[in-house]
Parts: sequence; structure tokens; C-alpha cells
Amino acid sequence: MNHLARTLAVLAVLVVPERARADDDDYSGNNYGRIDLIHLDSGHQGRGPCLQMKPSIPGKSAWACLWRNNPLYTELRELIQSAFITGKRCIVYWNAVDPSSHKTIDRLECWRT
Repeated sequence: MNHLARTLAVLAVLVVPERARADDDDYSGNNYGRIDLIHLDSGHQGRGPCLQMKPSIPGKSAWACLWRNNPLYTELRELIQSAFITGKRCIVYWNAVDPSSHKTIDRLECWRT
């Protein structure tokens, strides 16, 4: 491939926008607010509590779920419950989505308001 053709090929790759996903925020992000709803479902093996927040978690699914393979599962589950009961403000962080398009909770920070 000659130099001009190679340069044009590189430019074409750089200029063409990345294919937009239906939900750019699904795969990594965070949401700040109060936990508004907690959901438990024994039909999903290995999944603990799922939560919705006010304001809503962005994306296809407004849910974020805690999976039992998280090394801090017990602590995070207790923090979710405590924050819900006391109405604390929290930030939930995720870096993946589960098969149902719900965010998978990696971290949770909550504080007194």
C-alpha cells in the first residue's frame, strides 16, 4: 500500500465516528441521589438486591444490582439497606451491565445529609 493510500485509510478511521451504542452510559458510570426502591428476586441466581434511585439511574434500565461475586457483597448490602432506611444520599458506581441490562454495582458511597 502506498503512502497516500495508507494515510487516507488512517484518516478515514479517525474521522468516522464510533458507532453509537443505544446507551453510552450503560457500561461505566455513576449516579448520585437517594435509594428509592429495593428489589429482591430469588429467580436470579447469585444476584442480591437491586435498587432504583431518585434521580433515576440513566440508561436502558434504571436498576443497579449487587451481585454476590463482589468481594464487598455483605458490606455493600448492609450499606444499601441502611441508606434506604435512613434516606442518606449516595453515589452508586458501575463498570458493567448484567444480562438484564441492569448496572452491576461496584462501589457505593453514602453520607449523612
